[in-house]
Amino acid sequence: MARTKRSALLEFWAQRQKLELGRDHTETLATGRYLLYWRPLNGAAGSWRARFYDPGTKKMTRHPLGVADDFLAADGVGILTYAQATTKAEKWFKDQEHKAILTAGGEVPPEGPYLVADAMRDYLADLRRRGKRSADIIETTINAHILPSLGALEVAALTKARLQKWHQGLAEIGRRRTGRVRETPDHLPAPVTPEEQRQRKDTANRILTSLKAGLNLALANGKVQGPTPWREVKAFKDVGNSRVRFLVDDEPRLLVAACADPEFRDLVIGGLSSGARYGELGRCVVRDFSATSRTLFIEFGKNGRSRHIHLDAEAVVWFSALVKGRDGGETLFRHTGVERVTRAASDDWMPYDQRDRMERAYKAAGIPKVTFHELRHTYASHLILKGMPLLYVASQLGHRDTRMVERHYGHLVQGAVAQAVKKHAPKLGIYTVNKKAAGAA
Repeated sequence: MARTKRSALLEFWAQRQKLELGRDHTETLATGRYLLYWRPLNGAAGSWRARFYDPGTKKMTRHPLGVADDFLAADGVGILTYAQATTKAEKWFKDQEHKAILTAGGEVPPEGPYLVADAMRDYLADLRRRGKRSADIIETTINAHILPSLGALEVAALTKARLQKWHQGLAEIGRRRTGRVRETPDHLPAPVTPEEQRQRKDTANRILTSLKAGLNLALANGKVQGPTPWREVKAFKDVGNSRVRFLVDDEPRLLVAACADPEFRDLVIGGLSSGARYGELGRCVVRDFSATSRTLFIEFGKNGRSRHIHLDAEAVVWFSALVKGRDGGETLFRHTGVERVTRAASDDWMPYDQRDRMERAYKAAGIPKVTFHELRHTYASHLILKGMPLLYVASQLGHRDTRMVERHYGHLVQGAVAQAVKKHAPKLGIYTVNKKAAGAA
C-alpha cells in the first residue's frame, strides 16, 4: 500500500511539536488502516502505533511500531521517521489482512512467526489430505534432515546462503545408519569414492525437493510473503543417473534357486515376472491376479496411480499355481510366522524384511550383489532388449511417460533398436547383399 500524499501533521518534528500533549493523533492510511502518533504529557519523544479494523469481526487491533525521531536520529529499528513508521505499519497491515482471510476461511491463524517446521507440518497434512502414499516416507526425511537444521527458523528469515550451506552439508555427510532406533543420529563415514559422492548429492537433491515443495505450498496458501530464497538454490547437476544393475544370463535362475525361504522365493519370482516394486507386491491380494486377462493389478503405485501389468504365458502359469484354492482377499505373497519387536504383528512383507534374505540369496547363488529393486531393473531391461517400445515399458512399470525409462535404460535402447531394425526392416531385393558382411553385421 504505497503512500500517495505527504502528511501535514506528522511528517516533520516541527509539525508534531504543535500537537496536543497526552493523546493520540491519527492519520488514515487507507480504509480501516491508521497510523497513530502518541505525544506524551511530559513532552518527551512521541511513539508510533498502527491500528487495524477488521470489518469481518468488527474488531480494532493496535500494534506498537517504535519511538518517533523527535530528539534522536532514526535508526530504522526502534527509532523511526514518519516514512519508516508508515512502511512498518503497512507491513503489519498486510499480516493482519492475511490473518483475517484465514479466519474467514475457517483456519486458525498462526500465533507468532511462521517457522520452517510449521511449513513442513502443513505440507505433510496436505499430502495426507490428497491421499499420497509417500507421506510417511517424506515425513521420515523431513524429521531426519530438515527439522534438526532448519525447523526452528522463520521462513521469512531464510536466505539463499543459509540454504546452500545446508544443502551442501547434506551431500558431505555420510548417510544415516538404519536399523535400531537411536537417541542421536549415527552416520556412516563421509562419502569418498565418486559413486558415493554422487549418491549423497542425489539424496541431498531429493531432500531439497521436499523442502521446496513445503515452502512453495506455504507461499501458495498465503502463509508466507516476500522473498523466496529457496527457489534460488539449485540442485546438484548430473547426479541422478546411477549405473543400473540387472541380472543376466543364468543369474535369475541361480538367485531363485538360492532362496532358502519358500515365501521369499515366491516374492522374488513375482518381482522378476512383473517388474513390480517390493511395496507394490506386498500390497497385492489374491484377486489382483487374473488368469483370464493375464494381468496383475497394482491398486496403488508409487505415484498413487493404479495399473494392470500384463504377464507372459510362463508368469500366468506360475501365478495360477500360487493362487490356486486361496481366498480372493488373502495377501498374495505370504510372510507367515514373523515375530515383530517394534511393529504390530503382521503377516505382510514390511519395508526391511527382504534385505537380509536377499543378501543371503545372492551370496549363496555366487552372483554379484543385487537388491530387490534390481529385479525390477532386470524385468525392464529384458523388455527393452527384446524390442518392446519404450512407451509400453513405461506403462508396465507404472511411469506416466518414457522419461524415467530413458534415464535408467537409455544405454540399452541403441542395441534394441539395432536388433529391431535387423529383424523388421523391409527386404527390398533391389541390390545384392554380401552374405559374409551381412552375417558379421
